Amino acid sequence: MKIDPAEALALYRRLRSEDRLEPDAANRLAIEAAGRVIRDYIEDSIYSRDAVTLLCELSSHPDQRIARAGLTGIFPSLVERLNDSFDPAACRVYDSVFSQVIDFYRRHPDGTQLDNALDAFGIADQAAMLDRKARIGLPRPARDFASVRKVMLLSRVTIGADVMINGTLIAKMRQLRPDVEFVLLGSTKLSELYGGDNRIRVREIAYERGGTVLSRLLSWLDVIAAVSQETENLRPEEYLLIDPDSRLTQLGLLPLLHDERSYLYFESRSWPGTGSLGLLASEWLGSLTGRTDQAFPLIALPENYLAFGKQVSDVIRRNGTVRIVTISLGVGGNESKRISDEFEENLVDSQSNNGGLILDKGATPAERNQIDRLVMRLRASGKAVLELNEENLDETMQLEGISADVVTWDGGIGRFAGLIAASDQYIGYDSAGQHIAAALGTPCRTIFVSTNSDKFAERWRPYGRGKIEVKSIK
Repeated sequence: MKIDPAEALALYRRLRSEDRLEPDAANRLAIEAAGRVIRDYIEDSIYSRDAVTLLCELSSHPDQRIARAGLTGIFPSLVERLNDSFDPAACRVYDSVFSQVIDFYRRHPDGTQLDNALDAFGIADQAAMLDRKARIGLPRPARDFASVRKVMLLSRVTIGADVMINGTLIAKMRQLRPDVEFVLLGSTKLSELYGGDNRIRVREIAYERGGTVLSRLLSWLDVIAAVSQETENLRPEEYLLIDPDSRLTQLGLLPLLHDERSYLYFESRSWPGTGSLGLLASEWLGSLTGRTDQAFPLIALPENYLAFGKQVSDVIRRNGTVRIVTISLGVGGNESKRISDEFEENLVDSQSNNGGLILDKGATPAERNQIDRLVMRLRASGKAVLELNEENLDETMQLEGISADVVTWDGGIGRFAGLIAASDQYIGYDSAGQHIAAALGTPCRTIFVSTNSDKFAERWRPYGRGKIEVKSIK
């Protein structure tokens, strides 16, 4: 049912005032509001402010069942669809839409901290936010970075994106300044992937990807404080702050520096050219540094994780196995990235019959259950399966003479990366594992289930020096 956004907003307010708003009705209103903005974008129309206001009011409702409808309407249904198109026009629609969301929440009774912080940066309203966003997106000439001592990089909030994009930016900057200190502002999980390099430091910034709209916006305050401390006693020419379309600034909309000469913004969604985001990141930073030679993503695993991978691979090779494949069927909770149980069963059967196998148990109960079902099939076929996790790891690996045809891993990203490093090939859906494998140089086969544009698959193609194969399935 299509309804005019102004009428939908009026209906929502009437139902709320009469205490008659049900979650099902809220879901329908949110879906229609998000769909209206997408239709306006497709038809090259001015987006409906009333539709965005409706989503904001839904997402801030005290009943969490209703608020969840608005949250889903803002992020998966609207923001992610706009950004996954990799269309410059969609970037401008996003800027308008999300700056309105920020403006709504700064004026919310619980948004005082957000409002005060924006005022401190001279951002009085939505128009001022958009003016600044337009300025930071202007082309910049190549500059001299000879005085730079510290480079801060904002996390993309997902591990795979950080490895491919920020890993490439670190490698690219090292071509110019090999002695510079890097500070990754993001999840402590990044320490498991970069803790092997003493010139890369991870500073924790918590960002709740499943949190409320306001909680996501308020994480920006922690970034402001971190950047202020990191730049204390440094002149602007002595540091850089790189924002690779980070959720920490809501894709460049929220400022972090009063003097933005040292702030470099990479709007990855609109950068021209072909290829993956890693390649585009290399080209973008090359345009600012004057260095056109290609850079590949850097990853620096701590020695103990590399040793763990080697130890597990030795357990498998004791049976005479020559080739080991690591498989991850994790999709981060996004079931649309999966193909089918039958496909996964056939994949695991074929690989286990041709060599050793390492299976990652994933991050969700559904993913773990799927691996458990596959393990039952493998054991029924006569395969020796060793199940490892963070709790039983030390005791199990000390057992004398253990061997296995298949090893499962249920644990942290660092040891998972160590297993990939010790493998002869990595196979998985579009997820963090493919980007880790590409950065490590482990031959990689990615299975892309194409639910978005062809540009989406092109941009998220793994990027690295090793052999990379992408199988796209419509």
